[in-house]
Amino acid sequence: MNSFAQLKDRHGNDIYFGNSGEMWMIPSPNIKDHREQLKKIRHMELRDDDVILASFPRSGTFWHHQIVCMLLHNTTDYVGHFEEDHMDWAAFDQLPRPDGPQIYGTHLRYRLLSQQAKEKVKVIYCYRNPKDCWVSYYNLANGTKLMPAYEGTWAHFFDLMIDTGYWYGDWFDHVLEWEEAMNNHPDVIFPSCYELVKKDPVGQIMKMDQFLGLNRGREMCEKIAKACQFPKMKAVKETQFPELFGEKAWKKGSEYCRKGEIGDWKNWFTVAQSEQLDAVFKKRMSESKLPVIFE
Repeated sequence: MNSFAQLKDRHGNDIYFGNSGEMWMIPSPNIKDHREQLKKIRHMELRDDDVILASFPRSGTFWHHQIVCMLLHNTTDYVGHFEEDHMDWAAFDQLPRPDGPQIYGTHLRYRLLSQQAKEKVKVIYCYRNPKDCWVSYYNLANGTKLMPAYEGTWAHFFDLMIDTGYWYGDWFDHVLEWEEAMNNHPDVIFPSCYELVKKDPVGQIMKMDQFLGLNRGREMCEKIAKACQFPKMKAVKETQFPELFGEKAWKKGSEYCRKGEIGDWKNWFTVAQSEQLDAVFKKRMSESKLPVIFE
């Protein structure tokens, strides 16, 4: 059974997604039945020392995955294969369970996770300002060869994100649902702002270290921050995992890890688009307490 589905946006561009019955997931070729995958996720067994990294797509999950791997294993070696640990599309129920804690990535809404994920383990929720997030998302959706690509222009994609969102739905719905969960469960969910980690990597990594109860200390957090600088991490990962990061996986001019910069949205957004999103942001985020940094 194949649970891929297809719709068209208002400009007539095809949208391919994995139909889980609850939300649009990434149409991963690894998953033949997204409904069954979601069912497995909602009933998965976790250990007390496991960690979940949750985010809306293109909000720094991969970067955080490497940071948390280093914290958990007390090393600055590049560890872990993100694709195998991402519960949304990995065959995690078929993989041998490694010794020690496991880090699981997900782009799902909070309500779709298992009860164990909500009560038993620590969760880090990564979020990024929507302007840079959407630009990065467009470059992923338009540039991938790993799954059906979005062939519309940036202007078309912007309209789509305003209208309904793409894989995993609406950015505002996603962030606000997770913020509500954080407010209700502050001891088990830690909000990590992409821009704050960029501006103060050591300080933010130390906060993650404290949240996870690892007590690695400032010196180790400084080493991890240096090892996870974007250009260095990007180069290492492109060598380690060419099937995900190499040229065969991306159209010419596209790549999984692009720039990792704050404010690149200014090179993409028109004045009208920026003002339109600002108005939506002001309305939708009026009661939010999360710091969102645009530059």
